[in-house]
Amino acid sequence: MADGATDLSDLLAAGPVQNPQLPQSTTFSPIVTGGVDPFISPMNTTPQKPAMQMTNHHQSFNTVCYAVKNLIVYFGFFAAAMIISLSTPRSLILQYIPNTYTSGGVPSYMGAAVLAGVAVAIAYVVGTLFSALL
Repeated sequence: MADGATDLSDLLAAGPVQNPQLPQSTTFSPIVTGGVDPFISPMNTTPQKPAMQMTNHHQSFNTVCYAVKNLIVYFGFFAAAMIISLSTPRSLILQYIPNTYTSGGVPSYMGAAVLAGVAVAIAYVVGTLFSALL
């Protein structure tokens, strides 16, 4: 050394720093990393994900389609019940079928069964027509 400095290998004595006054359990060997200083640039152990991934929305699209079709069926039953509850369509349907009214002018059990059948048919037609639009 030209400037009077002590060589580092003389200080380290060609091995890890050990203190002979301390027991072996309190002395430590130098940290050996895999060539990367983990405190400066931590090693990333998780696999890298691409910036964009292709996602498949087929299952969620089918779920939405089934939900909308079921909603249309419920709408069909609502529309059928609304139509049958009106007096004009009810009287138009039941006037040509015998024994559909009681003596008081109220639909009998036979009339209620006919109205229920017509309501189911209307609900089926409305549900089928609107489901075909999807």
